[in-house]
Amino acid sequence: MSSLFRSANDKIEELLDTAKNNEIDIGSRKKHSITRTILIFIMGILFVIAIWWLIAEIYNIYFVVSLQFPTPKSVFTQLWSYLSGQNFLRVSIYQHIEASLFRWIKGFAIACMIGLVIGLILASNNSVYEFGIVPVNVLQMIPGLAWLPVTILLFGFGESAAVFIIAIAVISPIAISVATGIRKVPTVNIRVARMSGRSHFEIMTEVLIPFAAIDILNGLRIGMANAWRMLIAAEMVVGVAVGLGFAISQTTSTLDYVSSFVCIVVICAIGLIIDKIFFENIERYMRRKLGFEEAS
Repeated sequence: MSSLFRSANDKIEELLDTAKNNEIDIGSRKKHSITRTILIFIMGILFVIAIWWLIAEIYNIYFVVSLQFPTPKSVFTQLWSYLSGQNFLRVSIYQHIEASLFRWIKGFAIACMIGLVIGLILASNNSVYEFGIVPVNVLQMIPGLAWLPVTILLFGFGESAAVFIIAIAVISPIAISVATGIRKVPTVNIRVARMSGRSHFEIMTEVLIPFAAIDILNGLRIGMANAWRMLIAAEMVVGVAVGLGFAISQTTSTLDYVSSFVCIVVICAIGLIIDKIFFENIERYMRRKLGFEEAS
């Protein structure tokens, strides 16, 4: 341990000796490159497509029995046909996307409101947290589709059932992230805020939530992903007549695997767009505001 401190002291002395204009270089200050980020993202997508193509080729050459494994070319050709106006299970692919997005937004919004409130309540007091985290963890342990009997009893089949399954699967990760993030706030920060005359509401909005913002956002990102996955699963089992999950179920039952893969591609694309354009930019903005990252 002493050698660790000595090496740290040596490094500090070296930085002080090389300081210019009373400034110490503490590391890389490279600006965030949007072009570089886009290129890396595209390379990642191309890598996934290459692996997909390789698996399809190997399967179709050496293992095929009756049905071909859909290749990227066949799937993207079919996707273009649907995007160009060809009907997909009696409606356009845009109607399937719209229906799924509406259910996802509705279920995710409900889960966010409930999860945020539960998280704030859990973080308000140690005794409340110790008691309340137990049912929240129980809720988290139950797989989303395991709620199907409860869902059918409460809502039957259809739109409301899908929204309920989405919401119930997302509440717990959001609540846990909010509570955990707020409970990380150092006690001294809260004491200083109280000594300065801040009200409970001001302490919450000016101290607790900003300090826990990254944890809260991470919880929302996890919830978003869970909600999107549960949406597709829910649409397969709760009796809706339009949506991407419904389309996967129907095309799989008719052995139209190319169209099933089209739905999978669309699902992945929407999820990536939501995460990269919305949540990632919000996280970058928060990190800049909190001083964790330099502005680009």
